[in-house]
Amino acid sequence: MQGQKSKLDKALRLLSPSLAQPFYNMPDKRRTDINEIRLRNKRYLTAVVKSNEYYITPSGSFSVDSDNAIQIAQEEIEYTYKTALRNTIYSYEREISLGYIITEGGNRVGFCGTAVLDDRGKNQTLKNISSISIRIAREIFGIANDLINKLELQDNELKNVLILGPPSSGKTTLIRDLCRQIGMKKRISIIDEKNEISASFKGYPQNNVGNFTDVFDSYTKYCGILSAVKIMSPQLIVCDEIGTKEDLIALDYAINSGVNIIATMHSSSIDDAFRKPYMKDLFIRKAFDYIVLLGTGDSIGKVIDIRKIEANSQM
Repeated sequence: MQGQKSKLDKALRLLSPSLAQPFYNMPDKRRTDINEIRLRNKRYLTAVVKSNEYYITPSGSFSVDSDNAIQIAQEEIEYTYKTALRNTIYSYEREISLGYIITEGGNRVGFCGTAVLDDRGKNQTLKNISSISIRIAREIFGIANDLINKLELQDNELKNVLILGPPSSGKTTLIRDLCRQIGMKKRISIIDEKNEISASFKGYPQNNVGNFTDVFDSYTKYCGILSAVKIMSPQLIVCDEIGTKEDLIALDYAINSGVNIIATMHSSSIDDAFRKPYMKDLFIRKAFDYIVLLGTGDSIGKVIDIRKIEANSQM
């Protein structure tokens, strides 16, 4: 699989040469620390490192103020938009309606602009693109080692695990490595609704998700989980960002069919997760064996709390 530098280089190819050059001016270590590159029309070029966003100067420096930052022109927004879509906008109508696309290398490019709604009030496409976010795909081999060891997920019986964390806490990076390791021994079905776990491109995962792993790319979690149980007979289903009533119905179906689940959910604490709509009943019925909480900042991707759900425990 590709290294981090290769993925970043592919992201930089989506930028106009004048916007890409400042990144090439940076030392390699600084450049590879970047999580996201952001373009905002008639404003500034910025980069996100961990949870901090910095302005980018022509020399490739990070700045906390905009005095010397690079300004973005409409033409540069259009360049990146068309390059990401490989100049075939009509081939990506579904992705555009959702506001993002996975590009070669596994990077996710998100678009912000004016929604064009259909007769049912659903987002059909976008126009007047005003902001673009290029999220660099990150594979950190071994980031799941601690969780695998603590929960004995590798060689023993699988468990149902819910992984919590606020945005940018490393949930997707963690479950990607879980898939890579567990998927070398167990049959996994990844329900990759946003295509961020596998980063599949033309039917091939850009990320290493294990040899015994099948990817349900761009399925809704409800349809993907039901299809996986019926078609692929997985031992484990992995999905990202659960939370709707339909998601939980599908999870319940999988668990009752004897399939284990590892899922993530946005939440800043275990108690906060318990208060979310539709989750309380799932917790009360002990659908998960463990709930795991990830940290932020210097603790991104690290487990800061694990709660075992006992048969007679009360949340």
